[in-house]
Amino acid sequence: MIRVLIADDEDAYRKALHRILEQAPGIDCVGAAADGREALEQCIEQDVDVLLTDIEMPRMSGLECIRELKRRKHDIECVVLTVHEENETVFEALRLGAIGYLLKTSTAGEVIEAIERAVAGEAFLSPTIATKVLEEFRRQKEDETLADEHLYELSDREKEVLRLITQGLRNKEIAERLGVAEKTVKNHVSNILKALEVNTRTEAAMKAVRERLLGDGEAT
Repeated sequence: MIRVLIADDEDAYRKALHRILEQAPGIDCVGAAADGREALEQCIEQDVDVLLTDIEMPRMSGLECIRELKRRKHDIECVVLTVHEENETVFEALRLGAIGYLLKTSTAGEVIEAIERAVAGEAFLSPTIATKVLEEFRRQKEDETLADEHLYELSDREKEVLRLITQGLRNKEIAERLGVAEKTVKNHVSNILKALEVNTRTEAAMKAVRERLLGDGEAT
């Protein structure tokens, strides 16, 4: 039996949900709480597999309850069942450890499926929430791509310094070759190492040659 505890401050909704879960095969509704603090105390005091919780509740919110519960008892899975679908709330709940996020427009079957999946370690999200998560994932991938594209953006002078580094010249020799102060060359080298995400001049030279950062025939 999957031991479930319900946390919701709406008395009628909480009782209706309790009746639904009690009729579901394989689920034992071991308790119900009217706020996050009560839910936390019940989860700590008894064996609970899944906490089915609302977000906005008195004394302690669902998010606060999840945070504290995960800190104390990592084996309890948390599924959010709420009307809140704001990005900030959704991503905070998932970040804190919720494995499921359902809107209260979900069917009884979807709630039961979310509970069953939670015990199996599988996430279950309402379609609207899944779309938000997918969009955020795509946005992060786009940000990563942009970051990669800007990774090797060196100025013309930095490219010139990098080319001389690949030729084995030291800072003093580069400074003499370019007619600038050695301190200026050191600053360019520091910027180059940061841009290429390497720690040494040798690594910078190898990366420049390997990835043809200076163009064919320039890093020689």
